[in-house]
Amino acid sequence: MIINELKLDRFRNLADATLLFSERGNLLIGDNGQGKTNLLEAVYYLTLLKSFRTNLDNECIRFGESYFSLRGAWTEESGRRESASVGYDGRRKKVVLAGEEKKKVSEAFGVFKSVILTPEDIGIVQGGPAGRRRYLDIVLSISSPLYLERLKRYKKGLATRNFLLRRPQATDALISPWEEEMAESGAFIICERLSYVRRVAAGYGELFARLSAGERAELAYRSELAGGREQPAGNEADRQRIREAFLERLRTGRQTDRERGATLAGPQTDELVFKLEGRPLRNYGSQGQQRTAVICLKMVEAGQIDLAGSVRPVLLLDDIFSELDRSRSARLLEELVEKHQSFITAPRKEPFFERLGHLPVKTIEGGVVRDG
Repeated sequence: MIINELKLDRFRNLADATLLFSERGNLLIGDNGQGKTNLLEAVYYLTLLKSFRTNLDNECIRFGESYFSLRGAWTEESGRRESASVGYDGRRKKVVLAGEEKKKVSEAFGVFKSVILTPEDIGIVQGGPAGRRRYLDIVLSISSPLYLERLKRYKKGLATRNFLLRRPQATDALISPWEEEMAESGAFIICERLSYVRRVAAGYGELFARLSAGERAELAYRSELAGGREQPAGNEADRQRIREAFLERLRTGRQTDRERGATLAGPQTDELVFKLEGRPLRNYGSQGQQRTAVICLKMVEAGQIDLAGSVRPVLLLDDIFSELDRSRSARLLEELVEKHQSFITAPRKEPFFERLGHLPVKTIEGGVVRDG
């Protein structure tokens, strides 16, 4: 997948413009605070249809303005040209895909495939399990509209059950139907997460070893409802078994959950596990090792998008080389940029960027993007 152009209108500090991109991508050079990350955010907005930095779309509107809009045009692997636009006026978000306005924003979610890697992504490893679950949910929702729909249904069931648990007058008969929905959707979510982690785990470990000169890294998914094992099969038999175990746990644990005012079992309690040499990476890994783990996670994500739909996603790399040593940076460039259209931000051109060949440079100053 190749993004050919991006039209910016009142988005953050970026000057209104229609930008044309190289088929290989671009180096985006500029000092901090000039708009490099804002430009990557605009491109990734076409994938998530929201910002990866904030839940408040108002923050994406340029100061003093009342709306923003973005329009992207790209070429798919088949050679077909596609386009999408999204606009927000402070009240309503409008999404147009291939010239047709969508009734639901989710109908265009993930149609444009891109993967972003930022310095803040180290929080996936360093932060709490909720951030790791959220990462999996985004990856799987981009690849599967069914996963996104099941995730919405599960969250609605979970919120409703928790609400009812805190109401003494809510009867078991009122709560039970929501538990049925939660068990069905929850088992689907757990198995899809298990299946995804199983598919990428080997590649993750191999890539980590290449980038780190042989260190042994592991990636696994742990679910209490799957028996506490890390990474069971995640197939249909597992799904039915997990569904039954989850439903039984919801029923037998209802009184305890009433006392706590929350549901204590389900995919919202599971964990994506990172290990290095058999020990928890979060506790025993250096910052460099943790950052390498996140890079590998995003790289296998890009590979899975390619395998799942024969689509090579656009790569958005935001100032990720500033905290990597040169040899690791060089190996990373070799792994990534040869396969994908890539946009790489940096405050200056580094010597190892020569490995990129003649990747065209765009400079960004005060929100203005220029060639060269």
